Amino acid sequence: MLALLLFREHRSKFFHYDKLEHLRMKDGGFTGLAWSNIKEKKKTDSDPIAIVFHTISGDEQDVKSIVKAIRAQLKWASVVCIRRGHGNLPLSKPQINTMGSTSDLKEQLSYIKKKFPKSPLFGVGISAGSGLLARYLGESGTKSLLDAAVAISPAYDIEKAFHRVHPVYSKIMGQRLINYFLKRHYETLSSVRGFQEVLESKTLGEFQDRLHRLSGFDDKEEYYRYSNPALVMKNIRTPIMILNAKDDPICVNQNVLENLHWLENLPNSIHVYTKRGSHIAYYEGWKAISWSDHLVCEYFKAVQDQLPKNKKKPKKKTAKKR
Repeated sequence: MLALLLFREHRSKFFHYDKLEHLRMKDGGFTGLAWSNIKEKKKTDSDPIAIVFHTISGDEQDVKSIVKAIRAQLKWASVVCIRRGHGNLPLSKPQINTMGSTSDLKEQLSYIKKKFPKSPLFGVGISAGSGLLARYLGESGTKSLLDAAVAISPAYDIEKAFHRVHPVYSKIMGQRLINYFLKRHYETLSSVRGFQEVLESKTLGEFQDRLHRLSGFDDKEEYYRYSNPALVMKNIRTPIMILNAKDDPICVNQNVLENLHWLENLPNSIHVYTKRGSHIAYYEGWKAISWSDHLVCEYFKAVQDQLPKNKKKPKKKTAKKR
């Protein structure tokens, strides 16, 4: 099923977003925002906005399926938060992090909230994007700017998880990250200490373990301490739905089993744990349409209906005159 996902990703048509923005972060680096269904939206509108977090080597194009589903089923605007070094963003500073940065994300979310202050924000993270989403929610606790969230195929403890990826996929993904980050941004990154070591990585796990200096950290331990979602996920207080499949070759079942003891007690949470679905695929039917896209929309609609202003007020009873 994962092979089918990769084939569809390669052959699928380019999706045109309404607007692409480059955001300069406080340190001078660049992130991006890709907006969909935004042309008619006004600052005073109160319809929710879906915030989408892309995959480990993706951008706004690899999450177009969920963006199109949200547009068709919910009629909401969506915005993809593009991380440093991804897509067509310039890498103005010699720093990358495959899992993203919560400090960058906080700046992105603040910008979105300022642009549309009355719109609730609903987040959905895909694969590595779910790790960034979970890390942000765990760090933020009750102060999160998101009103609800969905994490699709999270890996939980990434320090362990990247070494558990199926060996074939681990080698493929390791080389893919080298091509995507190191070779594309060679001029910017090649002078950074540790670059050659990362370039020589043979697996996904090796790539991640060696990435710390290119991410601005002194050692591997510090890198994982500030990037690993598993260290803070217990602090999530935003309503969240988490989706895992037992046959996932990337975020393997062992990752889920090791975290069930606290996951089952996470407040305001739903854990959807399926027998099949592979990694972020969940295809069904002859057309191989992703079941998870529909599930995300159903969940978001259910949460929207529970927001204070959407709850129906009980009708006042009028006393009958005698």
